[in-house]
Amino acid sequence: MNTRRLIVSAAVGLAIVAGVISYVLLPSRHAFQPEVRIQTEDYAQVRRHFRTTLLRSAPSPQRDVFALRPPDYVDEIEYPSGGLRLKAWIAGHRDARQRLPAVLFLHGGFEFGAADWDMAVPYWQAGFVAMAPMLRGENGQQGTFSFLYDEVDDVLAAAEYLSKQPAVDPDHIYLAGHSAGGTLTQLAVEASSRFRAAASFDGSPDQQLLYNGSATKPGSHRELVFDPLDSAELQVRSPLAYVNSLKAPIRLYYSYEAAPLNERSSQRFAELARAQGQDAKAIRVWGSHMSHVARALPQSIAFFKQSLGEKSALLTSRTVPRLTPSLKGNTTFTLRGHDSAHVVTLAGSFNGWDSQHYLCGKDSGAWLCHVDLPAGKYLYQFVVDDEWINDPDNPALEDSGNGGPASVIVKR
Repeated sequence: MNTRRLIVSAAVGLAIVAGVISYVLLPSRHAFQPEVRIQTEDYAQVRRHFRTTLLRSAPSPQRDVFALRPPDYVDEIEYPSGGLRLKAWIAGHRDARQRLPAVLFLHGGFEFGAADWDMAVPYWQAGFVAMAPMLRGENGQQGTFSFLYDEVDDVLAAAEYLSKQPAVDPDHIYLAGHSAGGTLTQLAVEASSRFRAAASFDGSPDQQLLYNGSATKPGSHRELVFDPLDSAELQVRSPLAYVNSLKAPIRLYYSYEAAPLNERSSQRFAELARAQGQDAKAIRVWGSHMSHVARALPQSIAFFKQSLGEKSALLTSRTVPRLTPSLKGNTTFTLRGHDSAHVVTLAGSFNGWDSQHYLCGKDSGAWLCHVDLPAGKYLYQFVVDDEWINDPDNPALEDSGNGGPASVIVKR
């Protein structure tokens, strides 16, 4: 993953956990316990009668406009969630000669981008059917963002859709997620027995601890669309509160960077789950909020394969096809010269500064890339053999927010 994409993704990850330097441990400012109270009522039952009270009805607070184009081996589909029609990317489902185990992967932050799919790709490479859903209010979709509550319904709806695919074994569906998706993973396996096993990467088991407990997050939190002093609202979004409802084996991987926030609650989650006879472990993994995933994910694959037993023989390793140039779209980006370059890609505010997926093609001494963009203003740069450059034919520049200026295009 490129440096700029890491910067953007890390900023998104602050919604749940982020760098140690971004947080301080403070005494509780309000009359809250240091951790959420453990409940005895089943979480699925709680969700039947609890109604969240939102202070505002709005889309995701992370409202970037991404120009999403799935790779050739991936299909973008729609799945129903209540009255909503939501999108997802899915791969490994086209060959229905045999039913395969599947992994539903939940992205971090509150918007889906191509780099989020990259995080899920190792499951597909390992032979699983892989699906990554977009949730309500994200990516310009229908629905109201509720921060870790109504989104659980979308996760379960996506799992239901996945289970009905002809190439999927409905009895062997696994769940994994990063950051906000990691917390949703924990909540979903408390709400439903649909999943065979689950893996959470830097998910937060305890929102009370983060927002009103001994580990307090400074700054403004756009994700808090409810009253953060309402203990009931924090409780229904805290997997630790309903650990006794856990319905599948789980691994909680947490990074060294996020350990001051997540170590205590993750270890307590695992201890309480094991006391109830559940297979649960909290595992510290070297790295940052973002980088630890690459180290932990192979562990999760081994964990899922172990639960498959003899059925793991059905999994056949896959190789990601070579990226083809992006030559379809209503907006053309042209870079002249650079004849000796090997690889030229396009990155910008429209794709989260992701330099891995929009490949330019060479034509008549110029590098061309076509992207479908709605009307609006966008910042962009070309990446020429890993060197980020502005468009020499475009004098319009603005601060990119990533440490320097970038070229500007206005689509009307």
